[in-house]
Amino acid sequence: MKKLCLAVLAFALVAMPAALVAEIKPSQVLVQDSAVVSGSFGNGLSFMVLPNKEPANRIYLRLVVKAGSVLEDDDQKGIAHLVEHMAFNGSEHFKKNELIDYFESIGMAFGPEVNAYTSFDETVYMLEIPADSPESLDKALTVLRDWACALSFDQEELDKERGVVVEEWRLGRGAEGRVGDKTIPFLFNGSKYGLRLPIGDPEIIKSVARQRVVDFYRAWYRPELMTVVAVGALEPADMVKKIESALGTIPASAKRVARSYPGIPAPKPNSVLVVRDPELQYTTVQILDQKPYSAPRTARDYRREVVNGIARAALNARLEEKTVVSDPLMLGAGMGSQTLAKNAEFTYAAVIPVPGKFTPSFKQLMEELLRMRRFGVTEAELARQKRSVLDSIEQSWLNREKIHSANRAQGLVASVTSGMVSMSYDDMRDLYRSVVPGITTKEVSAEIDRWFAGRGRMLLVSAPDSASDIPSEAELVSLWQKWVPETTLAQYAETGLDRPLNDGAGIVPGSIVKEETVSSDGIKLWTLSNGARVYVLKTDFKDNEIQMSAWSKGGSSLVPDSAYPSASVAASYADASGLNGFSAVDLGKKLAGKTVSLNVWLSDALEGMDGSSSVADVETLAHLINAAFARPNFTAEGWQSTIAQLKSDAEARGKDPDKMFEDLKSRLLYGANPRHEPPTLEFIARMNQAEAERVRRERFADAGDFSFAFVGSIDEAALRPIVEKWIASLPSSGTREEARDVTVPFPKGTVSDSLKMGLAPQSKVLLAFGGKADRIPGEDIRFYSMMQLLEIRFREVIREEMSGTYGVDVGGYQAVYPVPEFKLTVSFGCEPGREEKLSEAVLEQIRQLQSAPVPETYITKLRETLRRNREESLKTNGYWIWQIERCAVRGMPLSDITATEKAVALITGESIRDALRKYADTSNYVKAYLLPEATKASAEEKLLEPAASN
Repeated sequence: MKKLCLAVLAFALVAMPAALVAEIKPSQVLVQDSAVVSGSFGNGLSFMVLPNKEPANRIYLRLVVKAGSVLEDDDQKGIAHLVEHMAFNGSEHFKKNELIDYFESIGMAFGPEVNAYTSFDETVYMLEIPADSPESLDKALTVLRDWACALSFDQEELDKERGVVVEEWRLGRGAEGRVGDKTIPFLFNGSKYGLRLPIGDPEIIKSVARQRVVDFYRAWYRPELMTVVAVGALEPADMVKKIESALGTIPASAKRVARSYPGIPAPKPNSVLVVRDPELQYTTVQILDQKPYSAPRTARDYRREVVNGIARAALNARLEEKTVVSDPLMLGAGMGSQTLAKNAEFTYAAVIPVPGKFTPSFKQLMEELLRMRRFGVTEAELARQKRSVLDSIEQSWLNREKIHSANRAQGLVASVTSGMVSMSYDDMRDLYRSVVPGITTKEVSAEIDRWFAGRGRMLLVSAPDSASDIPSEAELVSLWQKWVPETTLAQYAETGLDRPLNDGAGIVPGSIVKEETVSSDGIKLWTLSNGARVYVLKTDFKDNEIQMSAWSKGGSSLVPDSAYPSASVAASYADASGLNGFSAVDLGKKLAGKTVSLNVWLSDALEGMDGSSSVADVETLAHLINAAFARPNFTAEGWQSTIAQLKSDAEARGKDPDKMFEDLKSRLLYGANPRHEPPTLEFIARMNQAEAERVRRERFADAGDFSFAFVGSIDEAALRPIVEKWIASLPSSGTREEARDVTVPFPKGTVSDSLKMGLAPQSKVLLAFGGKADRIPGEDIRFYSMMQLLEIRFREVIREEMSGTYGVDVGGYQAVYPVPEFKLTVSFGCEPGREEKLSEAVLEQIRQLQSAPVPETYITKLRETLRRNREESLKTNGYWIWQIERCAVRGMPLSDITATEKAVALITGESIRDALRKYADTSNYVKAYLLPEATKASAEEKLLEPAASN
C-alpha cells in the first residue's frame, strides 16, 4: 500500500494508542506509573527518573525544553533549530566539537546515541551512556547543564553551523517541500504555527546576528520550562541527587514564565486547496477536519481513544481490500488522526487514486466512509479488532520487564510535551481488560459520527502537473459535499473465514534424527528426517518473543536472465495471493488476535523466510511456514493487483529526480546487466505470471535444503513436536543447491556521469568503490569499522569544517557468498556548484587515512563502539537470528558471535589503514551527480505562488 502524507508529515494508517492495558469506573483518573520518581527543584527545573532493566548497562538521558519554533520572532525563523545545532558546537565545559569527540571515545555515536530534535513546541536533547562508568554519567549531566544554560555561541562555530542547517533545509526541498510550503498554512488556517516550520528560513539562518540567536536562548531556555528524563540501569534516589547537583544549581529565572500555545482557528466549511507540482508522482486527496485535543485524563477519555482506534482499524482493513483487487481504483487509502501542534487534532481520510481514476476513486472512499457511518462495524469486525487490541496489550504486559529504556524514555518525554499520562503496564493492562470487552457496535458508531463535521471541512488535493483528471474547485466541492451513492448501500459483509488456517490434513510428521550442541552459547542443531536443519537457542531477552529465520542457497541466481523479471516479483505475487486458499486479506483476518507474522523473500543468492510469534502462537507460525512451502496461492487477482501497482510506480517513476538518479547510478555500476534494470514498463512487460509462479514454487519445493533458526522464549519440549509435524513433514529431494555467480564486475578506472533534473536548489553526490574481496576471517569487522571511521572523519571535515553538507552517508557491504565481493558507497547532498570541491575533499580524506596507520584516537572510538554495540546487540533475539544465519551461510564458527574481544583485537591502526587501501582505491571508483535544472532558488519560487483556496 502506498504511504500517505498529511501535508508534509508522515502518518500511520492505523494509529492505536501506545501499548496500554477489574472493574474501572469511567470517572477514574489515570495515574502515573508509581515507579517513576518525579518532581522539581527550587529553580523550577523538573525531573522524571525511572529504573529500567533493558538494556542492562545503559542510561538514557533526555533534556526536554518547552521551547520550539512557534516562539520565534519574525526575524528569528529557524533560530530554535539553530540553537539546537549550536548545543553540539561549544559550551562552558566542552569547546567546539569536544562533546561529540568524548562520547565517540566511550562508544556512543553521534546520531544514534547523541542527538536532538526541534519541533513547533519543544526541543529535546538525547544522550545514551554506559551505566558502568560514573565518570560518563557525571560528564553527561554536565552536558545537560551546559545545554540548559551555558552554550558558547562562538562566532566562528556559529558561522560554520549556518551552512550545516541550510544543508539540512536543502535536503527537505523538492516536491514534498514545495507542497508543504502551501499546505502547512492551509492546515493551520492563519495560526502562527503555519508560519514557523522548525527548519526555518534559510536566508535568516545565513544572516541572523549572533545576538538574536543568544536572545532566543536566554529568553526561552529557562529552568521552569525544562525537564530532565533519566531511564535505565540506575538507582532513582541517587540519580535525583546527581541531577540536582548538576542542574538544580542553575539560577532560577528572575521572573518565571508560563508557556502559552497559539490557537488554531477552526477551518471554514468547504475549504479547498489544490496543489500541483511537476515532480509529484501521485495524486493524493484528503478529507480533513480539525478540532481541539487534550490528552486523556480519565478512564472514560481513554475508552473513547480505544473505541476510535478500533473503528479506524476496521475502516482501514476495508479500504485495504479495495487496493488488492484485480482492477483497483485506489493505490492506497487510510483513515486516522494526528496532533500536528499542541491542543489540535487533525482527522483525515485519504486516498491515492490510480492515475486517471480520480473521481471513481474518491467516490469509493466516500462510499466506504458513508457505509461505515450508516451501518457502523459488524459484530465480526468488532470481535476481531477487540481480539487484536487485547492481544497487543497482553504481549506488552508479558514483556513489561524487557521494554527498552529508549522506549520508556520516549513515553516520559511524551508525558512532558503532550500531557499523556505515563501509566504502568499493570494499570494499562487492567484498563484495557476493563474497557475493551464491553465495547459495543453502537458505541463504535457514535464515535464514527464524531470523526468529521458533516463530510469534513477541508479538502486537500496534491497532484502532478500532468494529472488531467482533477476536477475544478467547484466540481470538487460538489463531488465532496453533494455526492450520493449510485446504488443502495448495504452493510459490509465477509464470508469464508470459518475453516481452520491449516488443518494438517494429509500431513505425515517427520522426526528429529540428530541433535547436537554446536556452540558454547547453547545453540543446538536438530537435523530432521527430511534433511532440514533447525538451529534452536533459548534466551531470556524477551519474556514472550520467538523469532524465526529460514534460508536456502540458490536464489534467483539459478533462473536464466530471461526469467529474472518474473523471478523479481515471484515472492510479492504469492504474498498478494495469500496462503492455503485464504486471500491475503482473509489471511490477515484469520490471524487477528494472534501475535504472529511471516515474510517470504527471494534474493540473488538465497531464498528464505523471516517470522516471529509469541510463545502461545508459535504453532500458528509453524502453520504459516508449512503453508508457505506446501500451499501458496497463485491467483489471477493477486497477479493483476501486483502488476497494477508496479505499473503505477513505473509510470510515475520518470517524474522523480531521486529515482532517475538511482537509475543513473545503476547504469554506471552495472551497465546494461538484465538483473539490474530499473523497474520500467518495458521491464514489467517481460514479467510472466506462469514463470513467476514456477520460480516461487521451485525455490521453495525442497524444504530439506533449508536451514531454520528459532531464537527466543523457547520451550524445547513444546517446540519439538511442532517442528516434527509442520517442518520435518515437508518434501525433500535430498540434494543441496549452491547459488550461481551472477555478480557484475566493478568498472575499471574512474567512471562518472551526471543527471540534470529537478527544480530544488540541491545537488546529490555518489562515490562508489567495489570489486572482488578475500575470504579472510574477521575481514567483515575491519570493513565495517573502516566505514565507521569514514563517517567520523567526513563529519569532522565535510560537515563541520567545510559546512558542506548535513551529513555524509557511508554504506556498503562485504560479502563472501557466492563469491567474495564488496561495495563501498559515499553519498551526500550539497549546494549546487560544490559537488567537485566536496567530492575531492572526500577523496583527499581517504588518501590521508591511507597514508599512515590510523591515529589511536580514532582506533579507541572504533573499538569502544564495537564493544558497546555488541554489548547491547547480544541481548536481542534479532541479532542472534541474523548472526546464526550469517555464520551458517559463510561457514563461520558460531563461537564468533560472542567473541567480542577477538573482534576488537582486529581493529588496529595498521589493519584499518590496510582496509582503506584495499576497499577505497581512489584511482578506481564510480562518481555520479544529480544536479538541479536551475541552480537558483527562484526555480522553486515560481511554484510557490498562492494556490486555489477559499
